[in-house]
Amino acid sequence: MRPLSLFPNVLLLLFIPLSTVQTQSTQQEVVLSNTRLHLLPAEAVSETYRIEVSLPRAYSDSSKSFAVLYLLDADKSFGMARDIVDWLSWAREIPQIIIVGVSYGGTTREWWDKRSRDYTPTRDTSCIWGSKWPLAGGADRFRTFLKTELFPFIEHTYRTLQNDRTIVGLSFGGLFADYVLIVEPALFSRYVILAPALAWGGKCIFRFEQAYYSSQRTLPAKVFTAVGSLDEKDIIEPWQQFNAVIASRKYRDLLWHDHTFPDETHISVFPGAFARGLKTVFAVE
Repeated sequence: MRPLSLFPNVLLLLFIPLSTVQTQSTQQEVVLSNTRLHLLPAEAVSETYRIEVSLPRAYSDSSKSFAVLYLLDADKSFGMARDIVDWLSWAREIPQIIIVGVSYGGTTREWWDKRSRDYTPTRDTSCIWGSKWPLAGGADRFRTFLKTELFPFIEHTYRTLQNDRTIVGLSFGGLFADYVLIVEPALFSRYVILAPALAWGGKCIFRFEQAYYSSQRTLPAKVFTAVGSLDEKDIIEPWQQFNAVIASRKYRDLLWHDHTFPDETHISVFPGAFARGLKTVFAVE
């Protein structure tokens, strides 16, 4: 056997403190590849948004243009959505797409208040989820920001397929997606609407839909909407009622898929419903 003195590197490693090795291995943060961050001032809302962009794997290796998915509540969902899309596109279950996450930064309280401002079309006169929503009712201003500021910025900065946009929203974000679907459906071609807060404002979404139906019989969109079976009744029941209304209208050019996920809550429904929703709206051609 050779003496240890012939292995000086081994002796050195034996005397390196374990804490030093651990520190060196945790110095860098994990970074999501192929992502970009833009700070975009919005005149329509008087807000500077953090726009988080995830580019598909093929973006830098080709001159192709890609469909764009606009993700609400990106403060909480961007990383998860990016990884789900990466998995599904890698397996060729959906096409490669660009993700654009709209986020705020700041504290959780700031995110909570600002999303109530941007995603709700009215004040909540019913106070069904409490009365402390001082900023609520700004959905039209946020819609204007998307249409006149964010879309042009993204389409100028990245190679996108014109008019191939998907929106994904949960809860208040789902309410906003349903609202856009009814008041300006052409803004997006695909809608993934999860656990929408349709009881808001005394079920105001039903009044908006009635106004739309009074003059329109066509609703050009591909829609997937879902709830979890363990969600509260103030989410599930208006969602079921709205689905029934839409089914009764028989709108032309509308493809509508709804699904209840067993044993999922208002929050836990998101990952599976998001994946199912993307596979659904991109499969229906």
